[in-house]
Amino acid sequence: MTELGNFLREKREEKGFSLEQLQTETKIQKRYLQAIEEGRYEVLPGSFYARAFIKNYSETVGLNYEEVFERFESEIPKAEKEPTEFIPRSERNKQPLDGGESIFKTWLPIVLVSVVILAVLVGVWAYLANRDSGANGNSNGSNPASVEIDNSKNAEKDSAEKAKEEKKEPVKKTPEKPKEQKQPEKKEAVLVKKGTQGITTTYELKEADAFEIAFKMNGPVYMDVKADSKQLASKMFKKGDTAKYDLTGKKEVELNIGAANFAKLTINGKPFSYPIPTEKRGIHQRIVIKNTAFSKQ
Repeated sequence: MTELGNFLREKREEKGFSLEQLQTETKIQKRYLQAIEEGRYEVLPGSFYARAFIKNYSETVGLNYEEVFERFESEIPKAEKEPTEFIPRSERNKQPLDGGESIFKTWLPIVLVSVVILAVLVGVWAYLANRDSGANGNSNGSNPASVEIDNSKNAEKDSAEKAKEEKKEPVKKTPEKPKEQKQPEKKEAVLVKKGTQGITTTYELKEADAFEIAFKMNGPVYMDVKADSKQLASKMFKKGDTAKYDLTGKKEVELNIGAANFAKLTINGKPFSYPIPTEKRGIHQRIVIKNTAFSKQ
């Protein structure tokens, strides 16, 4: 057991917390709390969460986490840098290409453009050739007799059309369609902040016909989701993960977010701003939302 582990365990016992009670307060699994007290940081999900769990542990037993970090700096794991996943385009262009692949990529656009130009020229030539042949056929086959026949046919056609127009009945007016009744507009939800105590902030959701939340993770996040005391999720999310929960009809929802700075939250499609700035002490936050619209029903 390390000096930091002994120190935290003593403070926990002074507060009268068992590991089970501390697990309920911090939402950190008991095995992780034991690992912190015994100095077995390799059991934790990573150095980032090791630091976050120690910070949460310290605050729950009434300690200033900054003083704890300064005092036991040599024992606490160092924060890891996030891996760089994006390679700049300029760097990708500097990477050497295989000789055959380079020649293929160089000549492929030229070949494609040449094929397109050739196809256009062939199409134009075919169009001009058909037009010329049609014109010659019409000029060779025309004679006065055919012109007279065509004129007589046109005269008969005109007289037939006039007769049809005379026999046309008056146009009946179509009855107007009944106006569609407008559907009642849905009420827009109102989220009202009631107060913040420690890392817990309570809100009231008013006039909400629906209640949906969605997350998009920009980094590793450990998160619990409860609705009316029923556990909906308790897991570690990784960067790029998404999660969506339909909580319509739920009276109370609790969100326990281990790294709020990596969890982008929307409520009924609208972005949610965390009450505690994530760049300060807002890494671990607990959000409680009471659906008063449902409670009144």
